[in-house]
Amino acid sequence: MPSPLNNKRVVLGVTGSIACYKAADLASKLVQNGALVDVILTSAATQFVSELTFRSITHRSVFTDLYSSESELSINHVALAETADIIIVA
Repeated sequence: MPSPLNNKRVVLGVTGSIACYKAADLASKLVQNGALVDVILTSAATQFVSELTFRSITHRSVFTDLYSSESELSINHVALAETADIIIVA
């Protein structure tokens, strides 16, 4: 029986607290259950866990600056919310 998360788009917002290590575990479990996980890290979150950690877990780009026009990861910040099935802030 397929997971209810299979092919669901999840936006995981990670904030700056020691609990962001648990967000990495959550991202891993979501991916294992078939979810497509887009991670947004606040600048404070990057003090606890690296962008590479989430990139390795999700196999997707990690967003740290949604408004930067210079970044190759620059996106329409509204598009993440519009395409998400689930939004989690941790």
